[in-house]
Amino acid sequence: MGLKDLFSRKEEKRVQNEVKGNVQENTQGLVLGVLDTFQLLNTDDLVVIGKVKGTIHVGDAVYLSNVGEDGGKTLLTTIKGIETGPGVAVKEASDCQVGLRLEKGKLHNIKKGTVLYSRDASGAAVHNAYISALGDTYVMRQNLELSDKDIEELSITDCAEIWRLFSWFHSKSAQTESEEAKQEYRRRRDKLCAAICKKILEADAIYCVYSKDTGEPYLLSRTIRQDDGSYMCTPPDIMIFTDAYKTVLSAQFPEDRFEIKKIENGESKDGIYNFLGSTFYLNGACGVRVLSEQTAIGADMLVPPPDYSNVKPQDIPVTNPDLVRWMLLLGQLEKPDGKDAEIIYNLYYRFMSKEMVKARFLVPMQSEGEISKGDESGEIVLKKDTSIKFPTMEGKYDKPAVHMYTDWKRLRMVYGTEWGGLVQPIEGMIEVFDCAINVTEYVKAGCYISTDMFEEMKKL
Repeated sequence: MGLKDLFSRKEEKRVQNEVKGNVQENTQGLVLGVLDTFQLLNTDDLVVIGKVKGTIHVGDAVYLSNVGEDGGKTLLTTIKGIETGPGVAVKEASDCQVGLRLEKGKLHNIKKGTVLYSRDASGAAVHNAYISALGDTYVMRQNLELSDKDIEELSITDCAEIWRLFSWFHSKSAQTESEEAKQEYRRRRDKLCAAICKKILEADAIYCVYSKDTGEPYLLSRTIRQDDGSYMCTPPDIMIFTDAYKTVLSAQFPEDRFEIKKIENGESKDGIYNFLGSTFYLNGACGVRVLSEQTAIGADMLVPPPDYSNVKPQDIPVTNPDLVRWMLLLGQLEKPDGKDAEIIYNLYYRFMSKEMVKARFLVPMQSEGEISKGDESGEIVLKKDTSIKFPTMEGKYDKPAVHMYTDWKRLRMVYGTEWGGLVQPIEGMIEVFDCAINVTEYVKAGCYISTDMFEEMKKL
């Protein structure tokens, strides 16, 4: 698309307003979201195209900001020329499509979505201009057909916002679109999704919402009533932020219940990968929401599940993600208050019970004497004069309780490397001991199982 095309294209005002996501207009100050850039020969100046809101003059000093960039700097440049059409130079322009010549613009990271604004422009106006530029460029004009150069220039925040706008816009016309068109849109969306995954795993850092009750990434899930009167839960995801949106989105999560933690990639660049792998395959999270519910990515798109096909059964680490998922969701709940809250609690409890009765746990263990590693089924025969001890606590129902853990991560939160672990289901312990599952400083992340409770769980 050339300069003339950008100037001559008619405004599709109704549709463009929809693509903006119904952002609130704010006319204070001067703002312009960049729709395209053009290089000039033999100069460091740059021409940008966009719709200006407010009035701009030749000689004005304006700020430049890439709103979606983490740690992005605010820069200053000067307007050296204004055109309102090909070859139509003017001294000033108001509320119209313009081409602006920016002094030494090539030396700055100016791209589609960059916002130019005056000192008196509000933060809301700058953000709206950013969202409008992304929607007008990547949704309206390109229909999510992204070049390799586009993907390279886009930040995680840019990608997530474009995905959100694209999904919202096409949800309005989904019923009239052909199956071929839908398949093509899915292909383009999947390409964008793959780009976000790569950028997340390569980022210096991301932020994640944690539950203060469980000490783990907060799981977001909705409970939906189905036509037959039954209820289902959406697969729970975690929520991650970028630094660019951290301040705004953090405000949605009250400090009394939530904590925003920074996840750094580190020098080895595997910190985010390892964090996500633990969250998916130990905690049972099913995916990630990037900035909003509309940009949800499945777990296996970011970190593939562990492959134990060539590992001996006795060497496979103990994990229980399908159990921990429901334990954490229950731990996040406040005391059930009202019919809906009770329904959600009972639903989570039923799912947890089904997993609890078939789970294999780690019982912290210290031994005197040598213990064999076990046969292929994991069974261990103790040699004569070998003794083992387990940590117990005073139980709730006149019976001691033994500590049991769903995985090594939780066990090591309490017990050092001098402790080993005996693999054991509840069934083999409950006749002698009650079972205290995942006893750590985060009481709500664990649970206590008595004999009667376990018998009831087996019936669910």
